[in-house]
Amino acid sequence: MRVSGIRQAMRAAAKGLELLKGSGGSQLLEVALMLPILLALATGAADFGGAYKLQHDLNNACREGARFASSESTADLDCGSCNTVPQSVMAVRDVVANYLTNDSLTACAVSTSATYSSTNQAWTFGSSTSGCTEFSLVIARGYSFVNGSTGTNVMATNVTLAWPYTWTYGKVAGFLNQNKGKKGNPPPLPATINSGAIMENLS
Repeated sequence: MRVSGIRQAMRAAAKGLELLKGSGGSQLLEVALMLPILLALATGAADFGGAYKLQHDLNNACREGARFASSESTADLDCGSCNTVPQSVMAVRDVVANYLTNDSLTACAVSTSATYSSTNQAWTFGSSTSGCTEFSLVIARGYSFVNGSTGTNVMATNVTLAWPYTWTYGKVAGFLNQNKGKKGNPPPLPATINSGAIMENLS
């Protein structure tokens, strides 16, 4: 009787171990399947959160520049080919650059030189920092739009910013595609975050 009881206990223990072994294996499989998805979600949340904050900061910088420009004189804009940047435009550039610096956006320093386009009397500033070729600050002092309520043409300043942004999510998505044996590139993401603000010239 004792021998048979011991055998039954050993069989029950063996079955218990098999159940535990099977449960642990399924849990490891579930983790292995879910880990790439969790990694993509975490990376995407961090990426898009950073892009949203950057967009918000650039919006504020453009708004500050356009607000300042609206009260600046336009008398120095009649500069022919504009080989040098007018003082009023440089003042707007300084306002935007200072806002970016105070907001800790210092990865791309705004250049002090600009290219001129007679269309909308626009000056385009690049960045003096290496690796910031995608950066641009455009100050268009002769931008015009039609007032919807009066139908009159309004002269304004349009300040736009393009800031390079590196997405980690694209690398993770590409890695997951390769692991799944899929060919092709991950979903395209913009290389820059763009923003702009328009305000009427008051002087």
